[in-house]
Amino acid sequence: MGFLFSTRDWLLFLNGLNVWQGFLVYYIVFYGTLLALAKLDLIVFKFNVSDIQGTFGLLLVFFAIAATINWTNPYIQWVMTGSFSGATGIFYQAEDGVCWMLANQVLGIQDVEKARLVAFSVIPAIVAFIGLAMVKGKVKFNIASA
Repeated sequence: MGFLFSTRDWLLFLNGLNVWQGFLVYYIVFYGTLLALAKLDLIVFKFNVSDIQGTFGLLLVFFAIAATINWTNPYIQWVMTGSFSGATGIFYQAEDGVCWMLANQVLGIQDVEKARLVAFSVIPAIVAFIGLAMVKGKVKFNIASA
């Protein structure tokens, strides 16, 4: 996967997509990988989710985590350079970039610090709670062998 997804052609393909198209491609790959691992009955981090709803819930939890720890978003571009210009569109296609777009453009929060709080705190928290609700009772922890 790393070979394919780091090729020049793949990156140029992603750069030609808008934010939502790129995010959709990214999550199709991410979800497909999680679902394949679940269907193969492989254990990931000592837990296993083997149905579609649980896998989607787990994907939402991963989304929330990644949105808070990724540093490839327009806000980082602004902090580092004082401008949103010059950033590749791929910056907007990951979890944190999508959260930034939701806060800044969809919700219309223009104040950069308020948008940062909503994008990287409020939205991930809501997504995580939804994901956990979908996973509840579906994740099987194996504490005895941990």
